[in-house]
Amino acid sequence: MRHLTRAILLVAAVLVLQGCSTTVQPGQRGLRWYPLTEGLASETLKSGSYWRAPWNQINLYNVRWRRYTETVDVLSSDNLPIMLKTVVLMRPIPEELYFLVKEIGPDFYPRIAKRELLAAIRSVVSHYPMATILEHSSEIAGEVESVVAEKLKDRHVQVGSVTMGDIELAKVVLDSVPRK
Repeated sequence: MRHLTRAILLVAAVLVLQGCSTTVQPGQRGLRWYPLTEGLASETLKSGSYWRAPWNQINLYNVRWRRYTETVDVLSSDNLPIMLKTVVLMRPIPEELYFLVKEIGPDFYPRIAKRELLAAIRSVVSHYPMATILEHSSEIAGEVESVVAEKLKDRHVQVGSVTMGDIELAKVVLDSVPRK
């Protein structure tokens, strides 16, 4: 009976200790969460295995470059509607992850970045006539990228690039081309 009790205690200890380890994978960062004492720790954990007490947590966050695609209706400088498909490449700055989580939260794209991207696209495109949008698309993307990067510079997010994909011009203009 005594051996059975020891075996049960040993198995329980192994299970508890096994549950007290968290592995941070490459492309991730971790932040320790101490719910009973200090809350979120400011030290960012790089890839590796970390031990913790059973009542504490290590929250994992993706810090890889991620693509976000938006389809935006905009008006050109001559007030003609254009539909743009835009792709932005961005990520949280790994060294500033603690501040991002505390100030904004891990869902930074829908909370702050998307709004800034859409505003920048509409602002930049509104300076170009519709006839020149296609030929200046890389220039427009560069301007949008610099505007978004400037707006998000103190928000702990890094913008890699902005590209313009599908560009649909106004149906009124496209219908008038064959008639000419």
